Parts: sequence; C-alpha cells; structure tokens
Amino acid sequence: MNKLLIVFLLAATISYSQDTSNSWLVKRYSEKVLKYLDKEKSLSSFYNINGKGISIYSSGQNKSLNKTEFFIPWEQLNDFRLYSKFNSQLFDYYLNGKIENFPDTNFKKADTIVSEKPLYGYRIAIDPGHIAHDLQTGFLEMKHLKFKRDPIHGAVDSVEIAEGMLTYATAKLLKEKLELAGAEVILTRPNGTSSFGKTFQQWKKEDLKKTTDSLLKIGELQLSQKNYFLSSKAKDRDIFRALFRDLDLAKRAEIINNYHPDLTVIIHFNVDETNLNWTKPTKKDFNMAFVGGAFMRNDLSSPQKRFEFLRLLITDDLEKSISLSGFAVESFHKTLDVSTAGVLDAKYLTEGCLKTEKTGVYCRNLQLTRYIHSPLVYGETLYQDNIKESQLLNKETDKTKNERIIQVADAYFNGILNYIKSTN
Repeated sequence: MNKLLIVFLLAATISYSQDTSNSWLVKRYSEKVLKYLDKEKSLSSFYNINGKGISIYSSGQNKSLNKTEFFIPWEQLNDFRLYSKFNSQLFDYYLNGKIENFPDTNFKKADTIVSEKPLYGYRIAIDPGHIAHDLQTGFLEMKHLKFKRDPIHGAVDSVEIAEGMLTYATAKLLKEKLELAGAEVILTRPNGTSSFGKTFQQWKKEDLKKTTDSLLKIGELQLSQKNYFLSSKAKDRDIFRALFRDLDLAKRAEIINNYHPDLTVIIHFNVDETNLNWTKPTKKDFNMAFVGGAFMRNDLSSPQKRFEFLRLLITDDLEKSISLSGFAVESFHKTLDVSTAGVLDAKYLTEGCLKTEKTGVYCRNLQLTRYIHSPLVYGETLYQDNIKESQLLNKETDKTKNERIIQVADAYFNGILNYIKSTN
C-alpha cells in the first residue's frame, strides 16, 4: 500500500477516535448552551463545539473564516476550571487566543480542621443590593417607594422605604449568623453606602472628573458627554444612571472575585413591575432567585462578555448556583410564607430569563450574575410594595431590628446551610 495513503488513513483513524471519545463532551456542552445560556437561540455564530474543543468567535463573519478569538481544547478543560477559581487574570490569557501552558498554580489545600461549626472554613461574600443608606439616596437611584396612609384599603400607616436600606440591614444580620456558624464573611459595602466606601455625593465631588477623564481616554465616553457630566446642567440622576451605577457594580464584582469566595449572596427585595412609580401598594407577592446565563443576541458584544459566556459554559459555577439558589428559594417560601414565582408571574421572567430545573430559579444575564466568579444566589425576596409587606418593612428605624428583615436573613441563612449540607 502507498505509504502516503497509510499515513492518511492512520491520521484519519486517530482523528475519528478523538472525535468519538469526545462526543459526550460535545453533546453535554452543546445542550448546556441551549438550556441555560442562549436565551433566543441566536448565539451560534459566536461559538463552535466539536471533537477538538470549544472555539469562541467575535462575529459570525469571523466564524465563517475560522478566525477564532479563543480556543480551548478538551484536554485543557479541567485546568481552565481550576485556574478560573483562583486567578482573576484568566481573561488576559483569553485575549491571547489560547493558552499554551497553564501557569503552575501550586494551590495548597488547606489543612482539615475538625470543627463543630457547620460553616467553618467557608468564605462567603455578601452583596447588599443598591447603595441607599438613607431615603434621599433611595429616591436618587429610583429604588424608593412612598405610600400614603389609607386605612380603608389596609394601609394603616404611611410608608416610605429605600431598598438599599433593607438589603444592607439583611446583609448585616446574615453576616452575623454566618460568622457564628464559623464562616469567614465580607460585605461589598461594609459601611452601608457604595462599594467605593463613600456616598454618591462624595464620589461625585472626589472622583467624577478623574472618572470621566479615564472613560474619555479609553473611548467609553465622548468629549461632549464628559463636558455635560461636569457641567452644572447635569442632573444627579443622569450621572448616577449613566456612570456611577455600573462602575459601582463593577467594583462589587472586583471585590468579590479578589476574595475568592466559596459562594456569593446578592440580596435584593422585589417589586411589582406593573406597579408604576411605586406610589401605591400592590396585592402581588413572590419570591425568586437569579443565576447567570440567558444571554441574548446583543449580549456578546465585547471580549469580556464572550469570556464570561465561556466561563459559565466550562466551569460548574452555573450548576452550583442553581443548586444553591434552589435551596435558598425553598427557604424563602418556608420561612417567609410567600409564594414562589412561576415563569408567568412577571413579564421579565418570560422575556429575559430561562427557567432552570429548580422552581423559582431563573437564568438572567445581569451584571453581577455574569461577572462574579463563584456559585451565587441573586435573591429577590418578597414584593416590598405589597400592601402587607410594606407595612411590616416600614416598622423600626433601625432595620436590623425589623422582624420581617430578621426573617429574610434567617431564610438566606437556612438556605445556605442546607446547600452546604447537601455538598458534604
């Protein structure tokens, strides 16, 4: 037989063998994309999963030209997973297109110490949603509700609530409970303001100019926009929504990822989406939780976003997040006696989310569900604008002494504890 033909047949046999042995990987990760990551089934032009590995492309045109942005062969899969948990610089390797050799990690496993505390040895990050440390800031960030007294319809007292105050009180209480159970815990905004450790007004005075200078330099801001934000014409709410909010969220993700937690808790209180401006109460009341995923057609517009898509695909962060969130939602229902939201109970659950196998847990491509590198629960407990909930949450100036807030903290704690027990 011709030597060239023998070589060709041998190469083809080896290639076929590799493709066959990796077929279960192709099937597994292809199904994961469709189940959790691709909300509109519109992202196939950005990735390819075959017998050799996973390729990411910056556009459909580049995919047609086989011009990859990043390629990870199957044999590097486990290294990618391990390295992603301990090194925040993995994105830099992504920008190089591939990883020739993973750096020597030398991750030393901590000595096992016997402890009666159920959470001993666990590192947990808590993000209290929003920044409001007072009602005025709640109004600024449009996470504020104000109801007039209306005894005829059940509102025995007037109500004024800022969600950021509720989440911070919940976080403080939860931190205490977790630490008593042995965990090491951080808050992303430990003094109750923002993740920068300052109020919006302090940030505006001290950091706005250098922030706009930096954004202009990297092309994220136009000169006319910079001039407007620095002018007396700029409204605080415009500056907050256009600049501060996303920068604050990015800082939270940075704090959490540098901490390398075993799990992350993101605390929010929900509202009825149909209750315009939150000037009167609603009868609706639901619990739910979000995890990463549900990318839409315009959600892979940058290398960073495509990297996070790949990370969620390759690592087990998403699967663990779904499990953790499932335990949390079960605890929300049991502890708070509030129904769990079904996919038809809110428009955004249908239009912007993918349901998971856990009731009340939905994939949603929020900034923190995308950028935090750990298992997470993004909790949305109860509707704060519900007629009964608003009356309960309005009690006590010090919200850490509010009975309903204490119950919410208990619900998170019990959910976390049940999740940890399930993993041991």
